[in-house]
This record gives sequence, C-alpha cells and structure tokens, in this order.
Amino acid sequence: MTMTSETIDANVYIGDGVVVVKRKGSSLPAVANILGMQPAEEGQRVFLDRLVHRAYERELGGFPVSGAISSIFVVPEAVLDAGTTNAS
Repeated sequence: MTMTSETIDANVYIGDGVVVVKRKGSSLPAVANILGMQPAEEGQRVFLDRLVHRAYERELGGFPVSGAISSIFVVPEAVLDAGTTNAS
C-alpha cells in the first residue's frame, strides 16, 4: 500500500512502514517509521516514531496531523479505498 497527498507546502508519501514528508523549497525530506495504525471514524490513524510536522500545522499534505511527541496522521477511508499510488 503506497499513497501520496499534496498541498502547496508539502508532499506526503505513505509507504509500507515509512512516511516521507517533502516540503516545498527544502531539499531535506523528513522521514519517519510507522509504529502502527488504528481505525478511526475518519479513516486510519497512522502513528509515527517522531515529529514530522510543525506545532502550528493541523494539516500536512492534505492529511490531518497532530501530536506533541510524535506525529499522528489521519488518512481518510476514501484515500485508502482508492489505493492511490505515486510515491516516486
């Protein structure tokens, strides 16, 4: 399962066991391992092993993101069902 979502400021690639955040204007990607996933009303919560978002960000790459110790993305069911692939 590999998915991608883009916004003006970042691309978020979710692959098997890893998430890569590539911000526009930056040559260094943020890479984090996926610790686990949990079903949620909105889709799947994806728990990472580190912070990849900034404190003021509530959405990154089109995915809602939160967390104070490590980032937690919420990947909507529609994206999971579509099986979006394009993590180049």
